[in-house]
Amino acid sequence: MTGVILLYGFGELGEILAVQSAAAPLGAQVRPVWRDGWRAPVGELAAGASPTGGTVSGPFGGRMLVFCGLDGRLDGLLSALRSAGIGPECYKAVLTAHNRTWDGLTLLAELQRERRNLSAGEKGGRRK
Repeated sequence: MTGVILLYGFGELGEILAVQSAAAPLGAQVRPVWRDGWRAPVGELAAGASPTGGTVSGPFGGRMLVFCGLDGRLDGLLSALRSAGIGPECYKAVLTAHNRTWDGLTLLAELQRERRNLSAGEKGGRRK
């Protein structure tokens, strides 16, 4: 599989094109995931399957990038994304054997939980 980046919560064409511009030199395809794809398994979307599971309504709670099959290219890709204005506020994950059956909502919730835990740990460490 050629490398793929799944884009969740990206609604502006300019943002999508910025990610596409950063990804193209590294041979990665960009696939926006619309509201009808948030409940589909991440691994199926990465493989090119059509969205399943119904349309999600309401706010998502953030934007998320899922990197699929981009081993060895992540450092360059992350640098290019930062240059394109995609910063740390955007959640980022790598497709793994463990999370490939999760839907986008589950993956985003896990990333949010991890970020909260890291932030709480950093705050606790500053007090010492």
